[in-house]
Amino acid sequence: MRIPPSVTLDTNVIISSFLNAGKSREIIDLAARRKILVFSSPQLEEELIKTLRGKLKYSAEELSQALITFKEIVHKIVYPKNKLNVVTQDETDNRIIEVAVEGKVKFIISGDRHLLRLGKFKNIKILAPSEFLHLYQD
Repeated sequence: MRIPPSVTLDTNVIISSFLNAGKSREIIDLAARRKILVFSSPQLEEELIKTLRGKLKYSAEELSQALITFKEIVHKIVYPKNKLNVVTQDETDNRIIEVAVEGKVKFIISGDRHLLRLGKFKNIKILAPSEFLHLYQD
């Protein structure tokens, strides 16, 4: 029995999974079935809430359901000790890298071009959902 790969999901992947069926939803399904282990942080949860409430105008009920899903898919919440400044174009992207480093994950899954352009940080591969799914055969 192989150990499920550890990942950090960019909030854009989670949000995309809520909005349409596609690669991001497949990632969330893998997490729900514990085929991948998702590491996150309170900061990423706050970013998710802010985006759903603000940009997407989620109602209280929709937000509640989204947070239930978030909590179901997250394997472990980590509290990054070190601040990083790897992505200078969008400082908030550094929160994702901090979680990945603190959680010692193997992959960051993101649709963000700044993160994807890095390709890798330390030993952490940064992949789009489709790339990760291609690499990870269930």
